[in-house]
Amino acid sequence: MKLKIMNKLLALIAFLWVMTACEKSGEETDPSTQTPTTQTSTTQTPTTQTPTTPPITPPVTPPIPPNPPQGKKPVAYDWDFYLEPSRLDVVKNEKNAELKKLYYQVYGTPCGGWYDGGVSPGSGGKEKNDRWLKNFVEGAERAHKTPIVVLYGIPNRDCGSFSKGGHPNAASYKEWIDRVSAIIGQRRAVVIIEPDAINYCGAPRGSAKYNERAELLSYAAEKLNKNNPNVASYIHAGNGSLVTQHSEAVANAIIDGGLKYMRGFALNVSGLGGTAEEQAGAERFVTYLASKGFKDVHYVIDTGRSGINRPKHQNEHPPYNSCNNFNAALGPRSTTKTTGAHADAYLWINGGGGSDGECNMGAPAAGKPYPEYTRHLVQNAMRVKSIEILEVPQNLK
Repeated sequence: MKLKIMNKLLALIAFLWVMTACEKSGEETDPSTQTPTTQTSTTQTPTTQTPTTPPITPPVTPPIPPNPPQGKKPVAYDWDFYLEPSRLDVVKNEKNAELKKLYYQVYGTPCGGWYDGGVSPGSGGKEKNDRWLKNFVEGAERAHKTPIVVLYGIPNRDCGSFSKGGHPNAASYKEWIDRVSAIIGQRRAVVIIEPDAINYCGAPRGSAKYNERAELLSYAAEKLNKNNPNVASYIHAGNGSLVTQHSEAVANAIIDGGLKYMRGFALNVSGLGGTAEEQAGAERFVTYLASKGFKDVHYVIDTGRSGINRPKHQNEHPPYNSCNNFNAALGPRSTTKTTGAHADAYLWINGGGGSDGECNMGAPAAGKPYPEYTRHLVQNAMRVKSIEILEVPQNLK
């Protein structure tokens, strides 16, 4: 269950929209990564194109809602993050010692499990997907670790682009969210709500299509806030560049999407923004949100490939910038040790490791091992010192 966003400027819709393609939703030009077959979930990881700037409308001062409790970090952060055991199969089954060590740098790091409730083709359907989520959160609880859950099933997901799909209608989506909430229950979890959804597919603010999506995002956030006290939830807000250049539009989009029920927002999901650059944009955006009545909002950053800030792709015409970009580098592993005043965590929301897809370059299918790509991600990270190299445990040798 995983796929995502990158480089590709698209003129989408006339309504004063500027579309910045992001990596699966994180970059200025990005998208599409699919969930590695070796990774935990059964949903495709976005190959989405990312947030385009949400529809721009005349400034409207939203009603000031109560903010969720902030201050001390949520209980979800009392534990380290959960590494789903099957991710290590790639490492365990690799015979070449050099590749084994390279793979461990990627597959040995806790990352997000992408989940859409079984609506993606080939995902096995509702029962299989619900069983996966149940096993994921229960396994984390037994290990005294916190799982990173990515909900990626909004109707008309990715607006019909790389990661198209999602639930067929609002009723199906709400029924799925009810199941998600019931399965998580009182367990700890960090939940990322709907990467790429805040562009509203170009629908003008206040239109029927816009309002339906806003209502569904709010429904998910409110359900988790009401029924799952040990969940910290975040709405995807694009990337540091987007929230800096289009603060008003993005703020309206996430406020309309239920920010008042969440801990905060997520940036750079599946993107190639640098850690420092994304964090700087996030802190500026926190200040902007405070000016609109949302005090002390927090955020998380996807650092799966944040070691180098928006590197140029090695191919002249990639489908999007983050699609198997050999000039990218792994960023800080999932951790709560951050340097941002309002940063709750750096997370590998899109864990990567495998191929992002064929990408018009003869690459392996999405999620399949791609040694050359992995080698570049790790070696670039070593060069810029964005990660600490891990030794392969004896039981995986």
